[in-house]
Amino acid sequence: MLRPYQMSSVIITGPKNLQELVIKQLYSLKVLHIAEHAKSELADIGAPLESANKLSEILVKVRALIFALGIKKYETSFEIKKDLLSIESATDKLNASLNKSLEELKNLEASISRNESLKQEFAILKDIKMPIESLLGYKSIANFTGYIKDETRLAELKEELLKITSNFAILNARAKNKVFIVLFIDAKSKEIASSLLNKLGFLPVSFPNIAGYNGLAADNLQKIDEEITILNKNKEEARKELNKLKEEYKGFLVAADEFLSEQLEKAEAPLKFAATSSSFLIKGWIPTEDLRKSIDRLNKVAKHKIFVYFEPAIKNGKVPVKLKNPKYARPFEFFMDIYTMPSYKEIDPTFFVAITFPLLFGFMLGDFGYGLTSLIIFWALKKKIPKANEFMNIPIFASLAAILFGLLFGEFFGYEEVFGSHLPHVLSRAEDINELMYLAVAVGIVHINLGFIIGFFNEFNSHGLKTAVYAKGGWIVLEAGVLFIALSALNIISLPVYAGIIVVLFSLFMLYKGEGVRGLVEFPSIFSNTLSYARLMAIGLSSVVLAVIVNESAAEFFHQGNFLILVGVLILIVGHAVNLMLGILGGSLHSLRLHYVEFFTKFFHGGAKKYSPFGVNSS
Repeated sequence: MLRPYQMSSVIITGPKNLQELVIKQLYSLKVLHIAEHAKSELADIGAPLESANKLSEILVKVRALIFALGIKKYETSFEIKKDLLSIESATDKLNASLNKSLEELKNLEASISRNESLKQEFAILKDIKMPIESLLGYKSIANFTGYIKDETRLAELKEELLKITSNFAILNARAKNKVFIVLFIDAKSKEIASSLLNKLGFLPVSFPNIAGYNGLAADNLQKIDEEITILNKNKEEARKELNKLKEEYKGFLVAADEFLSEQLEKAEAPLKFAATSSSFLIKGWIPTEDLRKSIDRLNKVAKHKIFVYFEPAIKNGKVPVKLKNPKYARPFEFFMDIYTMPSYKEIDPTFFVAITFPLLFGFMLGDFGYGLTSLIIFWALKKKIPKANEFMNIPIFASLAAILFGLLFGEFFGYEEVFGSHLPHVLSRAEDINELMYLAVAVGIVHINLGFIIGFFNEFNSHGLKTAVYAKGGWIVLEAGVLFIALSALNIISLPVYAGIIVVLFSLFMLYKGEGVRGLVEFPSIFSNTLSYARLMAIGLSSVVLAVIVNESAAEFFHQGNFLILVGVLILIVGHAVNLMLGILGGSLHSLRLHYVEFFTKFFHGGAKKYSPFGVNSS
């Protein structure tokens, strides 16, 4: 339980003509963690199987289709013909249909976009009672189209133009808070007219899309609206065709992706092997409990024409780690995944984290009402999100611990009295603050020393009893010395103070012998690490204070009655919801910090690779 699964180092070698058979068998066994071979003078890196290029090509097509159709991968029971020709044929057929539908959809969207632009232009011109063709194509006449601020500016424009020439005409229409105008003027006066329009704040509007249209803008606008309606209908039909393709082929595509991924993983496996012109060699690790069965299966499929060498994994080697924990503790392996895996020679701390993480979280949240609420929330999430089923056990266990501490502290949503009855408690967080601080530090001392004890066994397994006693026992002796000094200074024990000082000096000698100068440099850290557990009290107390503030604020509104009672209820709901969220977040993060920084540093090195057997979680 405290150690990972025992692993065996394995070497498999044989003639090239059996390589594919061996790969298929290893894939089905799903037990070999392959150690990638680095190119050397003795052996080159293996070449992929002949089918690799074709598999890769078809897989790219399949994934492109999955992306184009917006298919999300899911577990499917769809049966496909497991041969490349039939998969490629079906893929090409679908690709042709999809490209045709996408091209049609693209053309429809382009037509709709073009018509929408036309609609905007005709909408501007709809109140100008003049044929569209009359606005364009003049050589001796210049025209301007755009907005002017108001009728006053329009009158001023006409006056100024009359000073220049009488050869002009203005059409206008009201457009919201502006005036839209179309000005025709002798081409010789174009520059002067342009300068005058600029002075009057003229905003020009161009009509790049109306060329080729005839008749009034209002009539064309109606036709464009009708055309857009037809195009949108056709677009909807095209989308339905795409959805039809998606529904018809999604099972096939997901199954094909899974099958091709598996086949490609097998075909590319030799890239991790050592190879000569006539043979292959595979290095890796297999859990010892699976070793005999695996060798028998390999020999059977290869008809005893391969050689398999194995030996127990060396503790100081780069051995992949497969954690071995009871069902209760397995969800907490998540914390090892995001930190680092324990090395093969170390004690796996997952089991201890599974006990102490919920307890530290419960100490900080420490309210029966909050614990019960979070338990219901996470239980519901567990049922609603099957994929997170195992992970949700972590906050569920933590919530149960919060309920336990809520009973010890006698708290229910910050209240210590419910319906006039005082809740029974062992310790009041609101009143017994000093005692709460002492308890938090005491928890820290126990937690840290648990780390030293685990570290003792790690050192004993790696470097022997002498180093273990010096390196980890030295810290425990240091704590004993500091305790003797404190008890002597307080006259609780009859030992002189210098006896404790001697013990402390001896502990420093032990640390130097066990950890060298690093042990002496880290000497003060034991005190800062221990005091760091005071956060258990601080986080918990802040939660209590906030809960009390919420309750008292709500009570003020309850006393005023009427509509304000609803305001009080709202304050209770929102206030406690926020406090619960902060409590869950703070409890989780600070509990993790106490493990990663204060606890793990006393014994844990990690750095191992996670056991990843060939044939599992293929992409």
